[in-house]
Amino acid sequence: MASRKKKSNIQKVAALATAGLPAPVQQVASTKIGSLLLIAGAVIAVATGAITVSWKGGMPSVTVNEARAEELKQRVQAEARIAVERIAEERGLGGVR
Repeated sequence: MASRKKKSNIQKVAALATAGLPAPVQQVASTKIGSLLLIAGAVIAVATGAITVSWKGGMPSVTVNEARAEELKQRVQAEARIAVERIAEERGLGGVR
């Protein structure tokens, strides 16, 4: 019988953070790459102001700034569009939207 691989601390934190989410999300978050992406995304969201964390009575309280999140989403989409157009130009594909 094959033994299970030990989970890293970051995988344990990701599993705890996704406790209330659907099973497929929990499964992805429990993988090594999924847990890294989840934690990195959370750090980026806090650093950009899309999410704020405050402590009240020893418990963390998470607030989502929806306006800031939408602004960041639009900015990322614009940057991605520019990157796709640049790659298409370099490869001579043209006409990519």
